[in-house]
Formats: sequence, C-alpha cells, structure tokens
Amino acid sequence: MASKNYQPVEREAHSTVKVGDYLYMWGGAGSGVDYDVMEVYHLPTGAWDQKPTTGTPPPGTWGYSSVAIGKDIYYFGGSGGVGYQNSLHCFNVDSFKWRELSPSSSDRDPMKKAYCGMISANFDGEAYLVIIGGIISIYQYINPPKQPDAQYSGGRCNEIHYYRISSDQWISPVVTGDRPPPISSFTLTSVTNNTAVMFGGATDNGWSNKVYMISFTKTSVNILEVPNPGGSVQWPKERYGHSSVLITTSSGRHLLMVGGRSAYDVWLLDINKRNWKELINLPDNVTNRYRHSLSVWSVTPTTNWIIEFGGGFESHSTDTAVIELIYFKI
Repeated sequence: MASKNYQPVEREAHSTVKVGDYLYMWGGAGSGVDYDVMEVYHLPTGAWDQKPTTGTPPPGTWGYSSVAIGKDIYYFGGSGGVGYQNSLHCFNVDSFKWRELSPSSSDRDPMKKAYCGMISANFDGEAYLVIIGGIISIYQYINPPKQPDAQYSGGRCNEIHYYRISSDQWISPVVTGDRPPPISSFTLTSVTNNTAVMFGGATDNGWSNKVYMISFTKTSVNILEVPNPGGSVQWPKERYGHSSVLITTSSGRHLLMVGGRSAYDVWLLDINKRNWKELINLPDNVTNRYRHSLSVWSVTPTTNWIIEFGGGFESHSTDTAVIELIYFKI
C-alpha cells in the first residue's frame, strides 16, 4: 500500500489514528488538503500513501475528535466551510467507506463544537464513546440545547456525553468530583477501558496545566484533580493545542505529552505515581509544534516509536517526525 514517493501536505487540527500497522490521517486545516482521500502511514516502512474513500465523510473537516474501536474509526464534531458540527461518523479501514451515524443538528445535544476530547469506554462488554468539553457554536442557532449541570462560558463548555454505539443513543451521565471549567484544546487520553487522564487546554482564565484523573461507569463520571505541589517539583507549564499518547512499560503506564502553544517541550507523566519528568535535548522539529497529531507504535516490549505529523503556523517543522522512546526507570 505504501509509497516512498508520496508525502502529505502540511496541516493542523487533524488526527492520526493507529489501527494495526497503519496510521490513518484524514482532513485537517491547511492549503491543498484533500478531504476525499484517507492518507495512510505504514509504520514498519515509514512510507505514506493515500486512498480514495466512499460514503458520506464528516462535514467538520478540522478540529474534530477521533478514536478507533477495532476496524472502525469514529469522528465527532469539528469545523469546516459550514461552521461547527455535532455529527458523528464512522470510517471502516477495510472498506474505506464512511457511514453517518448521527447527523449534525441544532435540535439535540451535544452542542455543535470543535476541539473537544473523545475516547472510548467499555461497560459490560459494550463499547461507548465519551465526549468532553469543546469550543461551542452558540451563534449558529437561537436556543441550543444545554446539558443540565454543565457550564457554558467564553464560547466553551464542560459538557460530558456518552454515545452508546449499539443503540445510537446519546446519554448524559451524572458527574461528580472536580469537574473542569468550560475548556477546549486539551488532551483526553484513555488509560484503561473505563479511566482516562486529561491535561491542559484553554479556559476563560487562560491556558491550563491541570491534570485530571477521570473514571467512568455506565451512568456516572467521577473526576479528580491532581494537585500541583509547586516549589521545586517538576510540572509542565500552561498550554493548549498539545498532543498526548499513552506509553505502557513494565514500570506502569505513562502519559507522553508533546508541544502546545506556547510551550514547546516534551514531558512524561507517571500515571500511578502522578509525577512529571521533562525529556530534554529533543530537536526543534519535535518540540516546536501545536495542533499536531501524535501516535504511538510499540516496536518491542521496551521500545516505542512516537510518530508526529503537522502543526500550526508557529511550528518549526511540519514533516513527519519519529521519536524512539526506549524504556528506562523514571
């Protein structure tokens, strides 16, 4: 499938999603981006290719959220030529066909939005999507539906919704604990089938560097803010538009966080110990990016390759960068 001669055009506000030995990249904001094709990166060879798609692709072509479940990649929301969206689409990597599961509508929640977080969760053997926060489109229609107990401020929200895939059903769970303020452009990363870690983002009070540990049940969400001890303890500075992936080693699970505006660095969070360590001496074409995509490939039990693509106008480079992360004690 892959070709050494093909290279994707520069873009930002897109995603790369790993399924098997391939990364699948669609859309994004940039000149010359082709929304009729899926661009595919072959991990073993490091070569890009593109393939046309069929069906109905999402109307939100950038700033969307995506997650893979098996051979299907789900895309929610985003923005494009027709404004913010709240549609949900599914792309199958075997057929290269799009399906519209839930069209954009001003008559239902979640609100039309971009730059929210989305992950998958599993309850009683059944797959759900979880969608949090985002920049909302409060001016596209007069009375947008609002979620009880959620907050809306500064063009952002802190809504939390479930989507039950089997029944095409949107659900509002009960939320307890340290609910973040209305927020966008953060990272939400799955840790287990029903837990996640959230970091950073943009709020009314500026950019954030808060960490939230989130646990999910079939009907509820509990959120715990991890306190920043301050002083000489290492902790990343505030940012938004960064990217994060989960790294699993024999010492446990870690969150690798790269870039963001305007904090061009790389950090590793030990999720169990809840402490950060900065990774230093990385090249500018790795660190100087925001609204880029980040994916991880476990090459061996002790070695991970981190594949980074694209980024915003302040990026030092927008080509494909690969970080080799070899397991070591933190």
